[in-house]
Amino acid sequence: MINNIQNKHIVCKKSNTLYSIKIKKKELLNTIDFLYKNGFITLSQITCTDWIEDDIFTINYNLTTELKDINLFVQIDIKRDNESLRTLSTLYPQALVMERDLYEMYGIQFEGNDTLYDFALENWQEIPPLRREFDTLAYVQEHFDFRAGRDDNKDTKVETKRRKAEAKTKRARRESRCKIV
Repeated sequence: MINNIQNKHIVCKKSNTLYSIKIKKKELLNTIDFLYKNGFITLSQITCTDWIEDDIFTINYNLTTELKDINLFVQIDIKRDNESLRTLSTLYPQALVMERDLYEMYGIQFEGNDTLYDFALENWQEIPPLRREFDTLAYVQEHFDFRAGRDDNKDTKVETKRRKAEAKTKRARRESRCKIV
């Protein structure tokens, strides 16, 4: 199966069951169709990485074989603004929901997907919340004033460090009580 793909693309082996290829946007539909016909029948997920410094999004399509023995990431870079991708819903109906999520969270348009409307964020008028320029703290301070001054309103970085240290201490105590046989 991977041999068929290597005839058309440079394949990067991540592990015995995980591979990736990087393609250009114009190759998307033909490549996905080829992969589908060569046994990658499940679209497990579509993810996005925001490379704001390079002004691109990297979209990862995670495809899986029928036997679930091989996972393949198909990577595409697109511009962060004013660029769209074709929907994959004709081959993978579950793509409709995944694309709808990426539309709402990053603002990515998917041509041919008629379900690109409110999904989880009803009447959202801000920058899509998973784009890196979205300022979560400013948004919370502006829209959730009931949080101000509360004892449980903690700095997440400080709280995360505190919880990790606490967990490490608990692990050390458990291990010290354990008798080696």
